[in-house]
Amino acid sequence: MDRPEEVMIMSSEGLSSSDAERLRAFERQGHDALARSYYEFFAAVTTLATEPLLDAVRLQPDANLLDVASGPGALAAEAANRGARAVGVDLSPRMVELAHQLHPAIEYREADVEHLPFLDHMFDAVVCAFGLGHFPQPELAVAECVRTLAPGGRIAFAWWDDPARQRIQGLFREAIAEIGVTLPKDVPQGHNVFRFSDSDEFLRLLRGAGLTAVAVTGHAASFFVPDTETLWRGGLGSLVLTGAVIRHQDHATQDLIRTAFERRAKVYKSAHGLTLPIAFKIGSGQRST
Repeated sequence: MDRPEEVMIMSSEGLSSSDAERLRAFERQGHDALARSYYEFFAAVTTLATEPLLDAVRLQPDANLLDVASGPGALAAEAANRGARAVGVDLSPRMVELAHQLHPAIEYREADVEHLPFLDHMFDAVVCAFGLGHFPQPELAVAECVRTLAPGGRIAFAWWDDPARQRIQGLFREAIAEIGVTLPKDVPQGHNVFRFSDSDEFLRLLRGAGLTAVAVTGHAASFFVPDTETLWRGGLGSLVLTGAVIRHQDHATQDLIRTAFERRAKVYKSAHGLTLPIAFKIGSGQRST
């Protein structure tokens, strides 16, 4: 059987245009389906990057800020709380709808990161919390974000560290790899979701977009869940690709994955629940004046 660590993590070369469109459609449909459950579980994990991202762009009151892949909208809302004029965009219509419900005072739009509906040089700051590895063509995506950035403006992306240090995704992926599974046909192959877990690749991406003062910094935190059932259900309801792979299996294989998952999760268990290491990187830069 194919092991997902071999199938899902391939070369960092770009996808063909047809494969890129397949991945885009998969991401849109997956995040539409999981928007509410993602918010209820995983949004608390992604908001760990809010402070570092806003610090990285040196957010000033009255700044015009764009939040790309805004999801349920918390990052744009926090920027607005700090006095910025914030707008969020997301590929998923359901995520945009949810963000409007949660933060009705903020503007959110449905948009593809490669075709942003904004003029050149419109924003003083652009941020993106954990969208980068979902973009089918990250070089084009970053170039489009930079296009909207004013001269001297700053941009910052958050992406996950290696699964050995980012244990929510790591536990699931290691359990899947242990059992060995075939991927569903609608899951795109050949896209390296961990490409930018490598700081050198992250730096190369930012420099390739013509940014100056580029930097990649590591961040570590922890996330508490009361039990493995909460973690299992939360992960399946939040991790689009991983969840699709598990749901594709027959019941017996799903049970084997669950058993392998729980065995690994016990490492982080205490009398009160599970405390999971969370690790991510912030890559940032500035548009030249």
